[in-house]
Amino acid sequence: MAVKLPTKTPDAPPDKPAENKFDPFRPDMPTIPGVGPGARQGGRSLGGFDAQRLLQIGGIAAAVVLIGAVLFWWVKSKSHGEANSSSSDADATAQTAPTPPLPNPIPAVHEGPTLAATMDELSKPWAAKKFTFLNPLTLENIPAMVIRLPGGEYWAFSLQGPFGRCELEFVTDLGRLASKFKFNASHPMVVNSCDGTVYDPLKVGALGGNTWVRGAIVQGSGLRPPISIDVKVIGRSIFADSIE
Repeated sequence: MAVKLPTKTPDAPPDKPAENKFDPFRPDMPTIPGVGPGARQGGRSLGGFDAQRLLQIGGIAAAVVLIGAVLFWWVKSKSHGEANSSSSDADATAQTAPTPPLPNPIPAVHEGPTLAATMDELSKPWAAKKFTFLNPLTLENIPAMVIRLPGGEYWAFSLQGPFGRCELEFVTDLGRLASKFKFNASHPMVVNSCDGTVYDPLKVGALGGNTWVRGAIVQGSGLRPPISIDVKVIGRSIFADSIE
């Protein structure tokens, strides 16, 4: 007799519970209501990049920008300070630096007659005054003298001795003329101390031919009278016009 087997399939063995594997480098996230595993995974990855890594990179970039800005500000401030310091030093130097001496002025060349004296300066007989005559031909400065003679005339002459380097002297001390130059005079004389020649302002001497000049030699070995300078009176001024 056949035995009828039961048609009910025996219950399958219960599913094996999943193993609870612990990953020390990837701890399980806490279960948050409304947030599933996909949401948690999405919070950890943005387009394949780790969000924490991006935050670190962003922080580093911000720090670099901040440091660069600080360095730029420091360099600019330092440059500005040095520029101000240099400007201040330059101003201080300009204020404290001694002013260089001015070069000696070049004497101007005067054209025309040279002012020798005024009539007020030579108001008395035998009054005399030294002046510098500018030779209009050679532009040479010549030491000279003008004397008022007793008759009211003016005699001007070069103080450079003729044919020599000695300077002539106008001597008004008659005692000195007698003691030093051994010449007894009744009025002032012009003398050459180098050779002892005495020239008389009231006399004229010949230069040769028909040329005569004032200051004839009355004693000594001189060769000619002093070199004469022509003078003319304009108003109350006495001007030296030309030299022989």
